[in-house]
This record gives sequence, structure tokens and C-alpha cells, in this order.
Amino acid sequence: MRMMGLIPAVVALFISGAANAQWAEFVDRADHFTVNFPGDPAKSDLSYKTAKGTTLPAHVYAAQDQRGRYTMTVVNYANAPDELASAIDDAAAAVRAKGAVKYDGTGMLDNHKSQRITVETPAQRRLLAEILVSMDKRLYISEAETALNAPPPAQYQASLQVLDDEGVRIRYRSVGSTERVR
Repeated sequence: MRMMGLIPAVVALFISGAANAQWAEFVDRADHFTVNFPGDPAKSDLSYKTAKGTTLPAHVYAAQDQRGRYTMTVVNYANAPDELASAIDDAAAAVRAKGAVKYDGTGMLDNHKSQRITVETPAQRRLLAEILVSMDKRLYISEAETALNAPPPAQYQASLQVLDDEGVRIRYRSVGSTERVR
């Protein structure tokens, strides 16, 4: 009898392992980042409007799995460096506007200042966002949207890395420093 109760648990573990097995590291050297996606993301071009009204070139990388949708938006601020100081705050305000904020805090991703936000949307979805700016004037907006009853997509959120021109992860010794950890 006890064995019959164990079989569904083993099957559930096998299925959940198989569902997560399709996740893989995605690298985009042109936009200087790597992140784990559930399969190859679709890439699209976007005109990103800043809070001051400047239009900047951006790319959106998007993928989906049975749990949700995962997007990485990369905005090039090279033509608007004076607006870079408020880029994280402006992007964070747009994320907060999507629903009820459950977590909102400053984070440090490889000592790049970042903003981490969790929002529950009116559609009963959980949105996890990580927003940061790199030294080469790019704004990164990582978003994972899943059902409230699904496990948070930690493998997506924790996988973001900013890369240099050679494709090497950029990790700074301290906040605001340009000295890298090797």
C-alpha cells in the first residue's frame, strides 16, 4: 500500500525534472549579457522611451515555458548618458505600476547596483524583476512572470550576468568601483 503512494511522488519528480531540463544558458555578446532561458528566446527590436521622452534603441529577448514568460530588455543609453542616473528608478516605476508590490529592494548583482521587485498582477500572476545599469551605459530589465501558485523562477532571476566585450562576466570588487574581480 505504501508503495502505491510513493509512485505518484516519483512520477511528479521525474516530470518536474524533465520540464526544467530544457533550460539553458543564453549568451548575447552584442548586448553584453547572459541569462538562463527555457529554450531559445525570440529577439525583437524596440524603441524605448525614457521618462524624459528620449527614444533609445533596445532589444527584447523573450521565451516561455509551461510556468510562465521570461523577458530580458536591454536598452542602450549611449546617446543619453545624462539620463542614465535615473534609468533604474524609471524602469522600476514601470514595473511597480503592473500590480501590487510585494517586495521592492536595492540589490547588488556582481556589485552592479540593481533594483529587485516582486509584483502580484491583477491577472493573478507573479512578476519578478531585476533592473540594473552597466558601466557601458546599458539598462537591463529582467522579468519573469508566472502563476502565483507556481514556484518562483529562481533559476532565471539568479542567472543574469553582465559581460564585457570579450564575453567575460563583469564582477566588481565593490559598489561604484571599476576594479574587477578576476
